[in-house]
Amino acid sequence: MIKAMRYLLIAVVTVSFFAAQTARAEVYKWVDENGKVHFTDKPPRQPEVEPEVIEITTGKPVSAAAFPSIAKLEPIKNSRSADAKTVVLEHLSIEYQGNANDASTLGRTYRYTREAGLKAARLRQSDKAPPSALPCISEGNLTLNNAKYIIKQVDFGKPFDEVFEENGYLVAADKTFALQESASNDLSLAAVVTDIRLSHCGSRSAPDLRSFTQNSTYLKIEWTVFDNLARRVVFKTTTEGLDDSFKKSPRFNGAAISASLAFRQATEHLLAQPEFVDLLLASPALDTGYMDDGVNLQDIDIVYGNPDTRFISQTGAIEKASVTIRTAGGHGSGFVISAPGYVLTNHHVVARNREVIVIMDGREQRAVVVRSNPGRDVALLKLEQRFDAEPMHIDTNDVTLGEEIYVVGTPLDERLNFSISRGIISARRVLDERSYYQTDAAVNPGNSGGPVFNSSGNVIGITVAGLFTKDGGSRNINYVIPILDALAALNIAAK
Repeated sequence: MIKAMRYLLIAVVTVSFFAAQTARAEVYKWVDENGKVHFTDKPPRQPEVEPEVIEITTGKPVSAAAFPSIAKLEPIKNSRSADAKTVVLEHLSIEYQGNANDASTLGRTYRYTREAGLKAARLRQSDKAPPSALPCISEGNLTLNNAKYIIKQVDFGKPFDEVFEENGYLVAADKTFALQESASNDLSLAAVVTDIRLSHCGSRSAPDLRSFTQNSTYLKIEWTVFDNLARRVVFKTTTEGLDDSFKKSPRFNGAAISASLAFRQATEHLLAQPEFVDLLLASPALDTGYMDDGVNLQDIDIVYGNPDTRFISQTGAIEKASVTIRTAGGHGSGFVISAPGYVLTNHHVVARNREVIVIMDGREQRAVVVRSNPGRDVALLKLEQRFDAEPMHIDTNDVTLGEEIYVVGTPLDERLNFSISRGIISARRVLDERSYYQTDAAVNPGNSGGPVFNSSGNVIGITVAGLFTKDGGSRNINYVIPILDALAALNIAAK
């Protein structure tokens, strides 16, 4: 199968700001060698003099916007355990639509007083923070570059994944390569931060933000949900998140922590929306073998082939019964084995999906998984529409080493549907106590689940895996599941 890569793109552009404060100034009180008391706005130059720092509040208000009040919403927990769709935060951007040159719209920064700054500078990451907030002085306007620098410290994917996992939902999984099996993600989310407000107080002497700081962050997120199976946007909404900790004890790397906590609350509020949760739980997932006892397989009518026909004369009928199977994470191949609309493929093609898209003769339709056997790596699908053309013909005879065979499928790209490659049966193999045919016919990702024919044009097996070089090239060692083994693993009796 061909699987989609996961990306997290973070671009930053906006800022506005927090609550009104009173302006403060510092005055230095010191005594000279003659005992005279001095009050100055700068510390004395004499190194032997120990000045006393006195803060004076002027009462002059500092212009700044207040943080919005946000009611906390509880996420809706997954009531169906592993049946939820998987999600991935694929894109995040922060957009600023105001006048970036208007400093008043971007707010103001703050710094610790001299005494507080010295105390903060002595703290290391492992140290315990002071029990309460340190005093801060209004320093100046917050620029757009300041805001970018603060936000770039944040890995937004971490709080996103944590919220979903803590509430019983599945997030993006790493790929594996056992017989080409790979996880897929049902829903991809894009988050656009349409409003952000920051307050930041730290030590002027700190070389970067990885120090003890005091911060508050407000985020307004516009979410867009993309269904990877349907290939379309299925939901849009807006949520807010707030971490209001500016007047609390300083935190190491406080700017990143504050933004992360605000984004976490915005994610929780996304999971608090019933419409979004309904999307997550809309279609149950398959994690193990599956047998739909409600489906009557008595209407499966396996057609057995004529050994006197030739593959080249059957290609027209074979093309009509060959399908491409699209899942949330990529695509594979398959073929119709019975006229009512039953399709055979690999289990790893459908993976954990209960529903897939089947593309045949240029048209898309949905199909449900009615049976699957992950050990034998086979699955049976039922099309939503009846298939009235001729299904594939099955061959029950044993293969002969060296005989010519043909592989049909959709390698690499959906546009390469019904590609044919030719080879021979190179060997019979037993891998993990299961029988396979080995062939040198060309097989690529996307061929998985497709039919393999003998020279008479009858199906002898299902393409399952191949060995590839590090750069993706074929080693001409590919494996095929014998067709009778595949049918038996799905409890389909050969009549």
